[in-house]
Amino acid sequence: MGIYFVDVVLVDAGQKKTDVVLGVREVTFTENSLKSMDLATTRQLVDAAPCVIFANVTQQVGERIKARLEKAGATVELKPA
Repeated sequence: MGIYFVDVVLVDAGQKKTDVVLGVREVTFTENSLKSMDLATTRQLVDAAPCVIFANVTQQVGERIKARLEKAGATVELKPA
């Protein structure tokens, strides 16, 4: 089984956009492979949904991001990169 890369797509931020913004910031701090984003940039990304919020990450990282953002109330999809 090889390593697969995916794009993490924020389909909808849901009712609690602030929680989703905090979730995005949290994953950028906890995942070493991701570049940290400032609050303004993160908020703009969340407001722009549907959009790709992380591109070309490993399947494993993508699954962790998806789980964290869904916990915050977002709808997230993983698409092949």
